[in-house]
Amino acid sequence: MLRDWVKEARPQTLLLGATNCAVGCALGFYYGAVNAYNIAAAFLIIVTGMLLQILSNLANDYGDAYKGADSGNRLGPIRAAMTGAISLNGLKRFMAIVIIMISATGVMAVYMTLGNDAHAFAWFIFLGVVSILAAIFYTLGVSYGYRGLGDISVFLFFGILAVVGPQIMITNASGSGFEIYPDTVMLCISVGAASIMVLHTANMRDIKEDEKVGKRTLAVRLGYKFAAVYHAFLFALVLLSSFIACFVSHKGWEISILALSLIPLASSALRTIRNASNGSKVAPELKYTLIGCAIHHFAWLIVLLVDFWVYY
Repeated sequence: MLRDWVKEARPQTLLLGATNCAVGCALGFYYGAVNAYNIAAAFLIIVTGMLLQILSNLANDYGDAYKGADSGNRLGPIRAAMTGAISLNGLKRFMAIVIIMISATGVMAVYMTLGNDAHAFAWFIFLGVVSILAAIFYTLGVSYGYRGLGDISVFLFFGILAVVGPQIMITNASGSGFEIYPDTVMLCISVGAASIMVLHTANMRDIKEDEKVGKRTLAVRLGYKFAAVYHAFLFALVLLSSFIACFVSHKGWEISILALSLIPLASSALRTIRNASNGSKVAPELKYTLIGCAIHHFAWLIVLLVDFWVYY
């Protein structure tokens, strides 16, 4: 039973939510200060990002199970909600618990970093509420994920908000104000595009199944050929924005670190594009796409650490 609940949370996906926020926090440390207080705030920020990832996973499974969008023929992992091992009411209660946890860690993180500015505090609480609602309504209610709008949501919440938000929070807690830096802008684009690659890989895998149940993801709308082109575009965006961020704000030689880190993601992207019309071959690439994104994000942590201790 416990194994079913753990599977529903999809712990392997937490690597993405954690590393996305970690990049934003690292930028905050780079332009702010490294101290125990900020480290504690960063921990709460990263935990909140991981909990939002769990909520997205649960809401996605709940919505698909409720609408019968997943069947035993799906190429992805079989979820406990699909088989009945976990009831929809049980899943709903799990979602409620996660929302309470998000609210607790999120409010604590915002208060610690923005409590000195009531206006900023209110805005970030509002953005937190919007993030929760966006996770829930991906496949429920308005079901915007079924209308091909999931990519936009992922870019906004797992790209812009996950990188820019923590940078502002940590720098403000350091007394450096609310300035957003050029590498932050470029990295939120890179991290956002990488996160979309994870979603798009899953959607490419499920094109046939989603077409049958009327789930009109962007991959379904584009079709196999243009879905592959879009995937190549996303990787190019990850690479270019990452390199530009390094070029404008860091040392030129550090691009070599980023280039090496992008090899696993490039390999996975190439295989996904080559096998775009074969869902069974695309399916294993979801794991490698996620790992490739995380490796790239870890490389940025190394770049920022080297710059901070050696050049800053």
